[in-house]
Amino acid sequence: MPVLTAPPKDRPAFAPAGDRSRVEQAVVAGALAAAGPEMLVRTDVPQPDGSVRLYAAWTHRGGPLADRIDRLALARGLDAWSWVEILTHHQHTTHRGRIEVRTHPLRQILADVERGHRGNEEHRAGLARILADDAERSGRPPLPAPGLPAWMGVGPLLWHQYTGGDMVVERHWLGR
Repeated sequence: MPVLTAPPKDRPAFAPAGDRSRVEQAVVAGALAAAGPEMLVRTDVPQPDGSVRLYAAWTHRGGPLADRIDRLALARGLDAWSWVEILTHHQHTTHRGRIEVRTHPLRQILADVERGHRGNEEHRAGLARILADDAERSGRPPLPAPGLPAWMGVGPLLWHQYTGGDMVVERHWLGR
């Protein structure tokens, strides 16, 4: 059996040196193509500096449905912990190497939001303590009571509001 001592010279390049965006976008496009209608598809791509680039996209009819969910969740006063619990409960996670793809069926999320699902109160209080501790360590003022942000959103309108219109956001660990 032959053993390669060096990579073949005609090995295809997946992206220009230093530009990973085409490969990342191809993974996102593949994840969208594999998901059914009315889905939120979140793709986390680890970066060389330790940060994570998060892509959010919606399949057919997903964007308008997700915006409807956000309006209802905000009207019902759901917060970031409700968002965490609902999205975690309704997610299917796959991996493509180190890249993580999470698909969320929006109809199931809508059902929880319509029920006013708030999540575990003990866990909610724990998240509020973590955020308050992080704010204190980094010199920021704590969030107003109850110490949690509002519903984080599943739709493009809220996503654009948080990201300034970009569909991609870089996330760093707390305290950075």
